[in-house]
Amino acid sequence: MARREPSLTTERFTTSQLLEIDACTRCGECLNWCPVLEEIEEETFTPEGREGMTDKQKMDFSPKNKLTGMREMLNKGYGLRAKLFGPRQIPEDDVLKLKDEIYHCTTCGICSTVCEASINTVEIWESFRRNAVMHKRGPYGKQTGFVDLLASHNVFAADQEDRLCWVPEDIEIKDKADVAYFTGCTAAFRMQRVGVATTRVLQALDIPFTMLGPEEWCCVSVLIRTGQLELAEEFVNHNVNAMIDKGVKTVIYACAGCHRTSRIDWPKFYEGGDLPFEILAISEYMDRLLDDGTLSESDFDWKNPLKKRVTFHDSCHTGRHCGVYDAPRRIYDMVPGAEFVEMARTRELQRCCGAGGGIKAGVSDLALKMAQKRVQDAELVNADIITCTCPFCRRNIMDGINAMDTNIIFKDQQEILAEAMGLDLTLPDNPYIDKQM
Repeated sequence: MARREPSLTTERFTTSQLLEIDACTRCGECLNWCPVLEEIEEETFTPEGREGMTDKQKMDFSPKNKLTGMREMLNKGYGLRAKLFGPRQIPEDDVLKLKDEIYHCTTCGICSTVCEASINTVEIWESFRRNAVMHKRGPYGKQTGFVDLLASHNVFAADQEDRLCWVPEDIEIKDKADVAYFTGCTAAFRMQRVGVATTRVLQALDIPFTMLGPEEWCCVSVLIRTGQLELAEEFVNHNVNAMIDKGVKTVIYACAGCHRTSRIDWPKFYEGGDLPFEILAISEYMDRLLDDGTLSESDFDWKNPLKKRVTFHDSCHTGRHCGVYDAPRRIYDMVPGAEFVEMARTRELQRCCGAGGGIKAGVSDLALKMAQKRVQDAELVNADIITCTCPFCRRNIMDGINAMDTNIIFKDQQEILAEAMGLDLTLPDNPYIDKQM
């Protein structure tokens, strides 16, 4: 008689991840930091179908309990007893319950940062999601629409031929260059002011650059974060080969999600192995040019002192995931008239804005509550402007601002730079003007 398959298989998990799942010491430190658990415990948000949870049931959304749940299910399928007598079957509702708990996670990585056992929880959550999609249990909510959207090669189902429709006529895009600016879907179609600011700053600093235009396909962050990998290899290889055709040596990003995905995820899917170019956040790139003397502060030719109190939100993707903290702060320190102030939680311990890991699409109410908490952090230091380098953070934090009675405004780092340099941020007329966020 054929042996039953385990209810939760090890597919998509690496050997090291299986060891990490078993390595959790249940110390509980992650409970003090998880932003999703915080909202659930404070009852500012209740997951769908989980109304009336006890305090113990709320803990099922904690990183510790999710790891424990995975370990117990995997042991029932692969432990000693399972080897001797076959896997013990787990009710499907129990597996789906754990799936929902793991999809209620922004994959911000704070649990990994504070973990005494140094468990890479983000990679484990994402591997579980890939497993769930393989077995038709995932993704979650509106995340199911991501694959269909990307038939257009961008997450907004926009016309790819319009990928550069926002670029001012006087911006020179080289056909080939050592440096490429990877715009990202959001700056191309929904936050074009960020794209205009970035290209204006690069040109003002005499940095030659190229762009892929219609050949720039989505970085596939939304798919990888939610476990949907069917298009990842095709999209990654297309983008990498398009960069090779342009002779690119360094790719720079003003989008934290694209930056993280390209730096950490693309090498997993690129058929050539290591990427043949360097991946840098634009603040990292500018920081390097300032360090090696290619740029000096006088090159920025400041025109408009900011005269505002500014606080910086470290995005999870560029911050915790990629370790970029000092470079963006160096930029703000140069801006004349900017009074820079840190929130209580910054750098490795910053508070997630709530948009990542598919939460903005899948559990939008949770994303909004988390965004409002981050705005409150900025209010506590009397900031006039909250800023970051992530379009997803921008969208979610702006939603938080709009839902609150506050005078704080949001600006992307490149917008602040361009305005202080007196650069024109007028958007050319294009089909997406009325869709700007």
